[in-house]
Amino acid sequence: MNVREVIAYENYFEDFLLKQPKKVQDKIFKIIEAIETLERVPSNYLKHIVGTSGLYEA
Repeated sequence: MNVREVIAYENYFEDFLLKQPKKVQDKIFKIIEAIETLERVPSNYLKHIVGTSGLYEA
């Protein structure tokens, strides 16, 4: 069950992801899965961008 939805902005994420080795891509997908499913995400995975509403950086 998802707690939140991760939305990639335009094609920047896909461009970045495709340049990564398969092993790194797998790690990125595991982190995204954690962000979407965990009620409380550890701050080393996700940090709120100060001065914004609903924007985070990984």
